[in-house]
Amino acid sequence: MQASVTLPSEEMARAVYNAHAFIPARSMVKTARLELGPAGLRVTGTDGYAIGQDTAPVEDYEGPADGVTLYVDRAALADLDTGGRKDKKGFGRLEVKPGDGLIFRPGNNDTPTATQDARAQADDAVWGMVDSLFTRLEGRPLALPELVAFDPALLARFSKVKAPKGKDGLGRALDMCVFDSKEPILCKIGPTFRGVIMPIDREVHEENVGQDGLW
Repeated sequence: MQASVTLPSEEMARAVYNAHAFIPARSMVKTARLELGPAGLRVTGTDGYAIGQDTAPVEDYEGPADGVTLYVDRAALADLDTGGRKDKKGFGRLEVKPGDGLIFRPGNNDTPTATQDARAQADDAVWGMVDSLFTRLEGRPLALPELVAFDPALLARFSKVKAPKGKDGLGRALDMCVFDSKEPILCKIGPTFRGVIMPIDREVHEENVGQDGLW
């Protein structure tokens, strides 16, 4: 079975880039999962500790109603990202054939991006757990009434903090103390660093992005 679609190149590039961000070079999971169907393109990456999943809309879908799935490595994601971002025409053609591979043909007639299906490197148990985790968490009732929103750019600052490693040799986690969804949040990394981050007003955020952007 195979499938092909027309899709916005920039949005495809964004989806594969975000999945790539969750498969670091030393990841125990070597492939990302790419799912293509009538509802769109969905790309998921994980290193076993965090999961990143993004989607892109599609047009003119041709293929099985339940879609097709294949697996690609980090290099393929990077190539697809580059090919999508370089396509100034805006829309390209993605052709997927599980067991064989995929080809992205940019609208500007630039060199197509092709890669083999890395299904042999995929771990079914890992992807089963990924699906199970999404299903369980998204369907789980909230235990607490508070929902907190942050500016990702502010959170990124905490990733630059240096702190002594723990006894297990790993880096320190960002520990957060949440009193109220509209109050400043206390942060701690390691034994000495302290910080504060201001949450975003979720009502204002909803006005800006709509309910679809909030839980």
